[in-house]
Amino acid sequence: MKKTIICSICLASLLYASESEEFSLGVIDISGKKDVNNKEVLYSEDIELHNYNDISEALSETSGIFLSNSGARAEKTISIRGFSSTRVAVFIDGIPIYMPYDGNFDYARFTTADLSKIDISKGFSSVRYGANTMAGVINLISKKPTKEFEGDISFGSNFDDDFGVSETTTSINLGSKQENYYLQFSGSIRDRDHFDLSHDYQATSNQPTAERIQSSSNDKKFSIKAGWTPTDDSEYAIMYSKTDAKKEQPKTTIDNNALARAREWDWPQWDKEGIYAFTDNKFGDNYLKTRWFYDKFDNYLVQYQNNSNWSNFQWGSRYDDYSYGGSIEFGMPISNHEIVSSISYKYDSHKAYDESDVKDEDYADKTLSLALEDSYFITNDLTLVTGLSYDRLDDDKIWDSTGTYSIKSMDSFNPQIGLFYDINERQKISFTIARKTHLPTMKERYSEKMGTGLANPDLKEEEATHYELSYSNMLTDYLNLKTNLFLIDYKDAIQSVTVLGLDQNQNIGDFRHKGVEVELNGTFERLTTGLNYTYIDINNRKDSDYIRTGIPKHSIFLYGKYDLTKDLSLYANLKIEDDTYLQYRDNSYDKNSYTTVDTKLTYKYDDITLEAGVKNLFDENYYYDLGYYEAGREYFINMKYTF
Repeated sequence: MKKTIICSICLASLLYASESEEFSLGVIDISGKKDVNNKEVLYSEDIELHNYNDISEALSETSGIFLSNSGARAEKTISIRGFSSTRVAVFIDGIPIYMPYDGNFDYARFTTADLSKIDISKGFSSVRYGANTMAGVINLISKKPTKEFEGDISFGSNFDDDFGVSETTTSINLGSKQENYYLQFSGSIRDRDHFDLSHDYQATSNQPTAERIQSSSNDKKFSIKAGWTPTDDSEYAIMYSKTDAKKEQPKTTIDNNALARAREWDWPQWDKEGIYAFTDNKFGDNYLKTRWFYDKFDNYLVQYQNNSNWSNFQWGSRYDDYSYGGSIEFGMPISNHEIVSSISYKYDSHKAYDESDVKDEDYADKTLSLALEDSYFITNDLTLVTGLSYDRLDDDKIWDSTGTYSIKSMDSFNPQIGLFYDINERQKISFTIARKTHLPTMKERYSEKMGTGLANPDLKEEEATHYELSYSNMLTDYLNLKTNLFLIDYKDAIQSVTVLGLDQNQNIGDFRHKGVEVELNGTFERLTTGLNYTYIDINNRKDSDYIRTGIPKHSIFLYGKYDLTKDLSLYANLKIEDDTYLQYRDNSYDKNSYTTVDTKLTYKYDDITLEAGVKNLFDENYYYDLGYYEAGREYFINMKYTF
């Protein structure tokens, strides 16, 4: 049932940031003296300007990053320069949060209301992040208060093309900073009732209506942080975060079972919670930082009988996973060097219970990483960065209802080097080489894919060597240009092959990723604008007939904000993805391209911000996964009060 427009006037997504600053204990930068990180940063102002409600939306419009909406799992993920999200390490305030079993999670479940910024490293990244950063690193940095009392409250709604309410969001941030301590609370609720497909969608028997069947979701998230600053040289903090979510699985719109990846699933439980502790102590010019964590993931998946339209319960599967660990980081300057060493440890436990009695699982891994990083300031304008990490994965427990495997271990060395040169005050250039590895996940080693797969506990690590040349130029006082040229040699990639009639993961892939990213940003008297373009080409060096899937060859994101008056502004963006191949179940291909436009008006009156706008203005009928179309045209209103 659609809700009426009246019941949503006071519900919303977040807009402009409060005056909170970033939580510095959660930031991992290569150097504290100079910017030698080669990273992209999305600030809260960027997140709110573009109306990014979850981190998948925010990341997908960054150069080199592409959204992947896995329709058969109702799951949004991202890829970086052609690598899937299982090769991307995701952190909250420097603490790893990816799932123990498969190294992945649903990015749409993580809302943005409590974030001060998102740090994005592609390829070259600090070795202090630890293991499994092969494609890159996403670090979600939370907020920290700056006043005795501050906060914001946001409300908003999305509407279908016929003005029925499809989604409501609410968020609140409260903070207090006192002389020797601070407190921060953040909470958000995002309730998706449904979404409507484009008017250009052609009905099928699986999806005969415009209102998408089984498309609801609900996300509740809150966090609380307490910090103590007894001296100018010390800081201690503890944070608790909890996400309670549930989601439905839409059915494929494709009627042909030979082509479609069909599912009739529900997730009545997708819950994640963690408790994190941070310390920072300075000893003259030296410092010692620590991070400690315990993270828990509870998940319940319900399978219904095929073609029963979610009415005939077949079986359920529960995940009971947790992780714990920590990191210790010590930094010291020596002459014109800034040297940082670190040790990090992560224990991952995965327990799964299948109510169908197919297979129960009880796995555990231990991952240790030792890292050393040196920033050598050769001159005021020239910096050499070197880094080395040693990563080791040990099985701690391997048991399932079908048998026992032998305990194994694997390790890898990951060196990197970067040269950063300031040509003048306006121009910078850098060249980096980084070897990154991926230690196979529990799922990759042991999954039998519901009886269609064969486990391979002897998998070894994947290896990617990243080469990147970056150049930035402040062309004028108002216009900035940045370009990245990258080449990635990807070896021992894990791919599925047929063995004894079953699918098995093996280290047989050999790929080369190459491309260019161009970013142009301008700030004028009334106009703020930005453009990014990405070209990427992926070659399989063992198979000349290889066709990449899920990755557009060309992508463009263009936006502009024009201040009509002091308090009123007009915003619009254009997103294009072209030349994307997607694969049907029978191994045939579809070539996909799309263009979307979003726009909005923003009005600010004292501490209140009001917005009204349209997403997918021209009602594009598009998709990221075959048979799983995205929402058509939607209207939205937002309201925010900041104090």
